[in-house]
Amino acid sequence: ADKIVVMHDGIVEQIGAPLDLYDNPRNLFVAGFIGSPSMNFIKGKIEKSGVRDEAGNLWEVGTMPKGVTSGQAVTFGIRPEHIRLAPKGVAATVEVVEPMGSETQVIVNVAGQPLTCVFRERVTAKPGESIRIAADSGVTHLFDNESGNRLG
Repeated sequence: ADKIVVMHDGIVEQIGAPLDLYDNPRNLFVAGFIGSPSMNFIKGKIEKSGVRDEAGNLWEVGTMPKGVTSGQAVTFGIRPEHIRLAPKGVAATVEVVEPMGSETQVIVNVAGQPLTCVFRERVTAKPGESIRIAADSGVTHLFDNESGNRLG
């Protein structure tokens, strides 16, 4: 399709080209609706260099959107394919490893929160093992916790 309309409870949430909605979702609903597997959402607070999640992990954010303030409660959004293995990243426990041919889908647990990761490289980790992950900071999303709208 050249253009799609995402509706929720009879209300138009966003209209646009499929990749525009995928890359620039207007709100949490659109972000979670477009894409498979769907976007990961992590609640946290803004700090100078990123988002500190509720477990104390720091997730790097590329350029902070204008208007965000230190300590502001946000939801950090990261698509599964924008998570990478990183030796100094956030500790994650592997729950499921699903080889899909050209990629491997891995479900991990970060301090009680499940996250879906899609890796292009081969992943040899097994359930129960620990890996370290990070977000590709240039393609992360920040959403306001109160309104659900994308910041920036």
